[in-house]
Amino acid sequence: MKELATSHISFEKSLDIKSLRQQVKQETGLVVRRMDAFTLIALLAVHRAKGDIQLSKRCGLYSCADYFSSELMQSMLRDMHNAQAIKPLSFVASVGNAANYYLANTFGIDGPNIFLGSSEQAMVKNQVLAEADMGSNLIDHGVVVVWQEDEKVRQCWVKIIENDGFSS
Repeated sequence: MKELATSHISFEKSLDIKSLRQQVKQETGLVVRRMDAFTLIALLAVHRAKGDIQLSKRCGLYSCADYFSSELMQSMLRDMHNAQAIKPLSFVASVGNAANYYLANTFGIDGPNIFLGSSEQAMVKNQVLAEADMGSNLIDHGVVVVWQEDEKVRQCWVKIIENDGFSS
């Protein structure tokens, strides 16, 4: 396994979603309407890591966080508490990982698409899965994404790895 690129981004949670969307749109040129902060920071982090790297068609996406989107979940809980209908797209995003969908779709990742819910050793766990798929000759590239969030900061780490032709 060979590491091709990494990136790390961090935003204060006080940054409003409109400003974050604008920043991501300006830097990436992507259409980012109706995306939450969780998805937006990952799009930006993968964009920065990917740079000019040409990912093969045999590329997998391996991501990890200890939550999906905390804001989305809180919004749905508030809607339920207030006896309001839950928005269909919000529900879909809460039971699957919408961020992985957008990452795969945006960057043409057609291989394995795995989201782990974990906060312990997230990067290591994802990289082990990617390396296992490389060792089984399922993928040539792996995009590894890890999110962390606390009450003040949102962060996303990305590592792009390549099968170097040697199995361990």
